[in-house]
Amino acid sequence: MAPRALSLREVVERLRILEERVARLEVKRAPPGDGRAASAPARAGPRCEGCGLPLRKRRGRCAECGRPLV
Repeated sequence: MAPRALSLREVVERLRILEERVARLEVKRAPPGDGRAASAPARAGPRCEGCGLPLRKRRGRCAECGRPLV
């Protein structure tokens, strides 16, 4: 059985949907109603494993929480 021919209106609607999908992919957004969160931007620089703040060293320890650096 051969698939039925699409009308011009159906082709235009499919093209519009595909263009929206490509635009979302280009800006890395999830589709509406998807429920997934966007990926978090990467943090710049090292962070302390103890307090999570940007790492500032003082005498071999984190300057904020005092955790020893390994």
